Amino acid sequence: MTHTFTFFLLNKIQAKKYMTEDEYENVAYSLEIFLINIFKTVQVYVIAYLLGVLFETFIMNLPYVLLRWHAGGWHAKSTINCSIFGITTFVGIPFILQKMDFSLSFFWMTILSLVILCCVLLYAPADTEKNPLVSVSERKRKRIFSFLSALLAIFIAVFFVNNEIGTLMITGLFVEIIMIHPLFYKLNKRSYKNYENYQVQP
Repeated sequence: MTHTFTFFLLNKIQAKKYMTEDEYENVAYSLEIFLINIFKTVQVYVIAYLLGVLFETFIMNLPYVLLRWHAGGWHAKSTINCSIFGITTFVGIPFILQKMDFSLSFFWMTILSLVILCCVLLYAPADTEKNPLVSVSERKRKRIFSFLSALLAIFIAVFFVNNEIGTLMITGLFVEIIMIHPLFYKLNKRSYKNYENYQVQP
């Protein structure tokens, strides 16, 4: 559906007239990914609203997205699997935490925060087969921004919000840490450090 709609939009604005074939393919790919992400996000938040965890889903999702923007990580091979993952993780976990009335203590929040920061320094950014991070400078830049993003979210979660919100924020960050961990790649039979298969760029 999104594939057809992508080319409908591009044809509507007669994009081919203003681009080379390669540029057109890149724009089509980027637009389709954008539309898929919009669709998946709407799915997650509609279900969260129906289950009464809209706010909790947003709070957990926000630091995850902030860190993932720079840290990258594992992607599901299909849109359906990605949707299932998104709903299970960002609706299921907040729903369970709400029903159990569970929140992390300051001690465990601090321990998990240290684990998150260590993993960011060790494993971020993590690339994929389709989008290898070949540039050394780009990897360095993304690692720095990943660390700063995680540090900011942790600082807010630990010192500026209540335990319930802090727990959701730390959980969101921890989900992203799992997504960039080499063991998770191995369990899913996906290649790690894909940039090593290419000629190194500065």
